Amino acid sequence: MKTCTNCGAESYRVESNFCIKCGGALTAGDDKTLHQNICTNTECQLHKSRFIYPDDARHCDICGSLTVYAR
Repeated sequence: MKTCTNCGAESYRVESNFCIKCGGALTAGDDKTLHQNICTNTECQLHKSRFIYPDDARHCDICGSLTVYAR
């Protein structure tokens, strides 16, 4: 069973990557987060470098695009 990194809800399907309640990333057991909080703009230098924002970051500070956890 996967658990939401944001609200703690459990997923209903093993294929799930994001929480259906809050949209947070899901983790499986003691594995690392399946999706890291990066910029969603594929043209942004921080997206290309895979810079990881803190979990509460919702926008890229370079281009202003949403981060993965904000989508």
